[in-house]
Amino acid sequence: MRASEIMNAELPVVMSDAGPVEIAQEMLKRSASHVMVTNGEGKLIGLVSGFDLRRAVAESKNGLTAVDIMTPRSKLVVAFQDTPVDEVARILTEKQITQMPVVKDEVPVGYLNLSQVLKYTTEKAEKTKDELLHSRQAALLINSMREGVVVVDKDYCIRELNPAAEESSGFSAEALVGRQSKAYMAIDSPVRKVMENGEPLYNVEVQNGMGKVYLTNNVPIMDNGTVEGVLQTFSDITEVKQMHFQLLKTRDELEKAFALTLPNSRVEKKLKSTPEYRDIYNADTGMIEVTEVIEDGGYLHVVNALKVAADLNEKGMMSLLGVDKDTLVQALIFHDVGKSQPVLNVGQVVDPRKVFEQSELHALRSADIVETYYKKPQDVVQLIRYHHHKDEDLPDDFPSHLLPMLRLIRIIDGLSAGLTRRNARVGFRANGSRLTILENNGHPDFNRTVEVDLYTGRQLVYTEKKVDSAKREALN
Repeated sequence: MRASEIMNAELPVVMSDAGPVEIAQEMLKRSASHVMVTNGEGKLIGLVSGFDLRRAVAESKNGLTAVDIMTPRSKLVVAFQDTPVDEVARILTEKQITQMPVVKDEVPVGYLNLSQVLKYTTEKAEKTKDELLHSRQAALLINSMREGVVVVDKDYCIRELNPAAEESSGFSAEALVGRQSKAYMAIDSPVRKVMENGEPLYNVEVQNGMGKVYLTNNVPIMDNGTVEGVLQTFSDITEVKQMHFQLLKTRDELEKAFALTLPNSRVEKKLKSTPEYRDIYNADTGMIEVTEVIEDGGYLHVVNALKVAADLNEKGMMSLLGVDKDTLVQALIFHDVGKSQPVLNVGQVVDPRKVFEQSELHALRSADIVETYYKKPQDVVQLIRYHHHKDEDLPDDFPSHLLPMLRLIRIIDGLSAGLTRRNARVGFRANGSRLTILENNGHPDFNRTVEVDLYTGRQLVYTEKKVDSAKREALN
């Protein structure tokens, strides 16, 4: 801080010919313990302190003027507007004085007294104390963080490195602090980008020369609008990335294996060219807002249906009399080959009852394709043709032996739709021919817990109290 920032600009000033009474009146008027004495050009020629005035009065000399009483300019210590306050404090202490004029080209523009300077230095000391305390607290916090923390200055030299960063990088702070980092200087480094544009970069993946992958957050350190450095936090996600890669590889292998079960590439191509849509359902209007277009949604829907079927097989549902696993799988693979979808875009709000084809129609079309071109058994054809019909809407000649499988296909198809289009969570509990389904779904019509008897078709929608119990059992 400079003298001009804390000086008093209300100047107690008298001319050189002022007498003791005028000097005293000026002191009282300005509530000051001194007056500055100036010449006709307004320049400082001396200073009269309260002590100087009292001494002059005590000596009872007549005709005294400011020039006779004052301490002359040659003996005064003055400050300038840009003099640091710390320097003023040092001078006041060393010279054991309480006042110091501030001048510009020898013209007084203000003054500093000891109380002003003491107030500033006390506040500064308190601030320094608080900053030191905060600094220590910040250091403790940073050192206890599991994320790596690195501070880089504008010359790309590492200034801080916490223990987590040491452990993750394999280098000690002693070896890195003070050294310029070529990695941070690299043209594609997020630290360099932040250093150059002053904008933070979050969730940026960075791979080092040893193959480790880090997720980084990079924030500029600003001082008066200038980037002085960058603070980077990072965590090692190498294992997560490896697991993700392995999962993708496994998924690709499963999809290749699934593709082998398809009769030919045309079925695969048809399923992959049928989009599905993720959306948000508005219960008040009945409208949906498209949030994502799943280009190969038809294919993903069938894959999810087979996954659900595999889970149900583990629950023993495929061992029920009236459920033939091969027939069920064939029906699931082909059940949507005749499906036609509208072309929708993200952000579009539509009435699903108007834009999507009635489910029964594409089921009939799929069945005709399977029967005509793929010569599938009639049981498979019938299951596909009527998988969107309710029991009460089935024709009288529908084979009764297919009813358990038809009900099971409806359940699998619905759950797969929830998984594909709404990232639903599902769970099951099997008890003989009764299957309890728990579905957490963004659509209120399908966010439910229901028990279905595959033999009788009887459905029981659970109450809230029963749902809590069912959730615990179905998800275990």
